[in-house]
Amino acid sequence: MKMLGKITFFFGKESSLSTILWFGIVQRILIFIAMNPQNPDPHHEVLEFIVKNERLPLSNELFLACHPPLYYLLALPFYILGGLKCVEFFGLITSCINLWVMSKLLKMTIEDVLIRNVSFLLATFLGTYVIYSLFVSNDTLSVLMGTWFFYNLAKYLKNQTLKNEVILSLSAGLSLLTKLTLLPFIPITLLMIFLVRVRGAFMKMLFTMILCGAIIGITGTYKQFQNYRTQRQFFIHNLDIFPLPSNSIFYQGPKSWYDVNILTLIKDPNLSSRNPSIHSAPLLLYGTFWYKHIYFENNLTFGNYSGFRYIGSLFFIIGILPTLLILIGLALIIRQGFMLLFTWFKNFGTEIFWQNLFKVTCTILLLASLATMFTGIIKYNDWAFMHVRLLVHVFYPIVLLLATGLSFVKAHFPKLLKYTVLNLTLFAGLTIVYFSVESGVLVWNYLNYGNKDEIQWYVNKSLGL
Repeated sequence: MKMLGKITFFFGKESSLSTILWFGIVQRILIFIAMNPQNPDPHHEVLEFIVKNERLPLSNELFLACHPPLYYLLALPFYILGGLKCVEFFGLITSCINLWVMSKLLKMTIEDVLIRNVSFLLATFLGTYVIYSLFVSNDTLSVLMGTWFFYNLAKYLKNQTLKNEVILSLSAGLSLLTKLTLLPFIPITLLMIFLVRVRGAFMKMLFTMILCGAIIGITGTYKQFQNYRTQRQFFIHNLDIFPLPSNSIFYQGPKSWYDVNILTLIKDPNLSSRNPSIHSAPLLLYGTFWYKHIYFENNLTFGNYSGFRYIGSLFFIIGILPTLLILIGLALIIRQGFMLLFTWFKNFGTEIFWQNLFKVTCTILLLASLATMFTGIIKYNDWAFMHVRLLVHVFYPIVLLLATGLSFVKAHFPKLLKYTVLNLTLFAGLTIVYFSVESGVLVWNYLNYGNKDEIQWYVNKSLGL
């Protein structure tokens, strides 16, 4: 009990947020040193194409050329300077900035210090969030753009000035120029500006809407107009052009939508020929959220071929409680959304109205991103759409839902709060152990074998491939 008290006391201190932030930055630096910069998606091909042809590729020229260009343009000087590891260093910079912006955002939007600090553990230590903020991938920039957008939205609703409207619109436009999964940010931005201005002078509102719409259009729509000019359609997905691999088929009947048997993940944490999670949307989401479930997504492979894989089982067990808290938070904010509608005319324009609207809006953007994933998996029948990396740009709403669930526990089950704090502390500690071991094995393997991959056949054998 004394230990529980000390842990709770630590997270209840204002200064602990900075301590956690520095832990997260140091962790990212150490992972950057050890981890291979590439994931299975060939984003490097776009950089190579630009260098070779001195122009941006069209959507039908490369597998990933369908993506907007901002990430590639920003990463290009790093690529020319030092290759892919240097591009990964660019990812490290954006990852650390993102974590810092996330800490500022949580400080701005969550008053309870204990709840804020404990929730920040998720953004600081969640493996998928950390890894996909470091790769040579436009996910690294979309992580930062998403957090920056929510920061600007919160700041704008607190201080509704033209300057903040311009900054919010700019962040929305640059988000769209980073990745099309951030498309829902555009109508939300315009809707928020409209709601703020709707009770003011009509001409002033019209001017503001035109200005902000122009900022978004000028900064964000390059790829859409390039697509229309060359392909006569604004939005193009790479699977519309390049064939689907035969081993990516997802749907196996209605069970693919409701199979939540986490025991299958606990028994076998790695996706493999023995694990049915590849055909279950809930299990894929849960598996890729709490652990490196997809064995081939990076070179942290010690857990693929050894008994160390069962640290994944521990992650899946520890993840049950915070997942329930996130779902409770989701239910509470959806309820808050209905209450907001019922009291709209009574409370419109008050400080509490804007605070609640911000929370509801964040949740709507999270659900819109989830809907995009489900639309993709239904249209293309490709299990890869259920990877949580497609939600990294809306990770703040997930942290907000966790904080809402923790606040519910604190208000209604205060005696359980210490145990939920302990649970998330164990999660953070387990993450440190996981990355320390995986990175240590990588360094040992490199010192003994250099760049030669001496362990790949063990990986394939263990996975039944």
